[in-house]
Amino acid sequence: MTDEKTIESYKIVLIGESGVGKTSLISQLMDQTFQLDQQSTTGGTFSTKTALCDNSRILKLEIWDTAGQERYRSLTTMFYKDANAAVLVYDITRKDSFEQLEEYWTKQIKENSPSDIILAVCGNKSDLVEKEDVNEDTARKFAQSLGAIFVSTSAKSMEQVNNLFIQLVKLYTQCNEVKFIDEEDSTLYKQRKDT
Repeated sequence: MTDEKTIESYKIVLIGESGVGKTSLISQLMDQTFQLDQQSTTGGTFSTKTALCDNSRILKLEIWDTAGQERYRSLTTMFYKDANAAVLVYDITRKDSFEQLEEYWTKQIKENSPSDIILAVCGNKSDLVEKEDVNEDTARKFAQSLGAIFVSTSAKSMEQVNNLFIQLVKLYTQCNEVKFIDEEDSTLYKQRKDT
């Protein structure tokens, strides 16, 4: 018997200033690793993660890591032209990284992405809350003004990292339950792939 359901794809881009932890968030999501001296991303790279929605739908996430340095900014717009979701990441200890979300990155998303894109504002490095330079209430209000969700994460401790991506998937799919699965071990995934 052939299952008519197919594997759906979903593109998520992480954007924001250099050094805010975009690459580290993705490393934690993909393989639960953290490097203190992470190399800056040049251009853009992507990873894939598979999610199971309501035990019936398979979703292939394409998670794009984009460069935050000014010299690469003209390149990054091409990465979110067809994105389903964007995560605007700032470092809670660097007010300038939050101000750039307000002044630059939000404008780029509005001008260069689909009108129905789902947005999240991510305050990263919550493990350094004693050095916080951006009030969480301010960030939450900013997210609300964009119609975005807000999540406070720590790529170092992995706090709320999975939750950030699960919330985005739930919004996109309207699923009640979302869990990440290992493609190699998932019988359901193999069945769908073979049909």
